[in-house]
Amino acid sequence: MREIFPAAPTDRRDRRLATGFLVLAALTFCLIDLGALVRAFDAGLACPDWPLCYGEVVPPFDLKVAFEWGHRAFAGSISLGLLALSAMGWSRRALRSRLIFAWALLLTQVVFGGLTVLLLLAPWTVAVHLILGNSFCLTLLWIGLDCREGLSGARLSSGPALPVGVPVLAGLCALVVALQMVLGGWVSSHYAGLACADFPTCDGEAFVPTLVGPVGMQVLHRLNGVLLFCLMGGLAWRARGTGRPGRLAAWAFGLVGIQIGVGAANVIFRLPVAVTGLHSALATAIVLATALIVRDALRARQQVSEPLMSTRIVEAQ
Repeated sequence: MREIFPAAPTDRRDRRLATGFLVLAALTFCLIDLGALVRAFDAGLACPDWPLCYGEVVPPFDLKVAFEWGHRAFAGSISLGLLALSAMGWSRRALRSRLIFAWALLLTQVVFGGLTVLLLLAPWTVAVHLILGNSFCLTLLWIGLDCREGLSGARLSSGPALPVGVPVLAGLCALVVALQMVLGGWVSSHYAGLACADFPTCDGEAFVPTLVGPVGMQVLHRLNGVLLFCLMGGLAWRARGTGRPGRLAAWAFGLVGIQIGVGAANVIFRLPVAVTGLHSALATAIVLATALIVRDALRARQQVSEPLMSTRIVEAQ
């Protein structure tokens, strides 16, 4: 089976850094899903203070406290992992700006984690916390792939040229995915997951009974999901046969379809914890897959533009 992410010939240090960042991205993916389970178990305020829990580093545990404290401890271990990788990679000048960006995201995420508790799960803090978590996971994955494919100057062999329209479609999908992430955080933070009690209609009669209030939040989330499904289908069709971008687009299209089914199950079965956790995991997977398609489109465009630029310089001389 072909690798989705084939390795370029890199030096040993780049390979170690790549492995470290990719593992850290996978752990962050798990942390995001654990955060969704914390919310599904209504454990977001199981530790009513921050950064301690009931004034202690290790408090007495019940199920809810274990979820919330475990989420914090897991996040702390990822911070230590990034610190270790930063120490390993700081001497690589090409890596420094990426590390600074990752740390900026992480520190902002820590602040919003604290605000989420101190402001008693204010909806805007919950939504921003979710968005920052996904952004941090994506950043770690992007850095890991950069280390694997390009920091040492090595380049992947170019695949088939991307058809006209693929970069534009990829950008549109990325914008709609970003909006869907915001809408999902909005729905979750306002406890609007069951504002529409039926599926695919909202109230057994209308698909769009209103666009205001909790029902409006849920309706907009559904409509944007349908838009994403259509755009991602178009991208998968247009990018077919283009190597890795085409495979990623096909995966993303399949994930969006599964996500719609899981979203329906969330409503039909009244937000069971397991389905809620799966819904969150799929959402992050869609974010990552879409961003990687955009990354490949940008790299393909760069590989096309560099020879053209070199030709123009030669002609000018």
